[in-house]
Amino acid sequence: MSEEVHSEHCRRCKEQVHNLLTAVYGGCLAGYSFPWPARPEEYRQTIIGNALRQILVALQQSRGYKDFVKSAQMPPCDFYVPDPAFILEFDESQHFTQARRVTFSLYPPGIEMGFSIERWSNLCRVIDAKDDHPPDRDERRAWYDTLRDLLPTLHGMKPTVRLCWNEFGWCSLDSGSRGDREIFRSLLEQRLPMMGR
Repeated sequence: MSEEVHSEHCRRCKEQVHNLLTAVYGGCLAGYSFPWPARPEEYRQTIIGNALRQILVALQQSRGYKDFVKSAQMPPCDFYVPDPAFILEFDESQHFTQARRVTFSLYPPGIEMGFSIERWSNLCRVIDAKDDHPPDRDERRAWYDTLRDLLPTLHGMKPTVRLCWNEFGWCSLDSGSRGDREIFRSLLEQRLPMMGR
């Protein structure tokens, strides 16, 4: 992967990720919404119910904000690939917060993700982003990112894949180039074997 730090404000990067997902997998929907509840009590009887409850309590205790789950439904994901069904999130710096690091520490042991939880947690420690508009914005974002990570497998989908804005110059890849499509596919398969077909 490129060692060059790429600007997180490059709109072309996200556009190219969308184009590459479409080219590699035959289809991709940007900003797709799933009709999945955002409130933890809806998952009480599921295998992730206990983890979600613990994560919610830990986020509430971290800075004292209690009522940050504002949406009744999980907000839209960055990208949804229908076949094989998976969500891909493109994380810019605002996703790497102490609140997000709290969530990673409480993910169920042995859970499969399409990214390195350890690496993402370490990036939270190093980047330590803060967004206080509104004051509980970090907790909100961390909670909804947690839902995007933990809910898909409940619905028979592959684990969520996450890309970091600065790990590659995503806009340098051309979805029309077979070689670039293979580079992109390989990057995804490193995160989650069997993603390719």
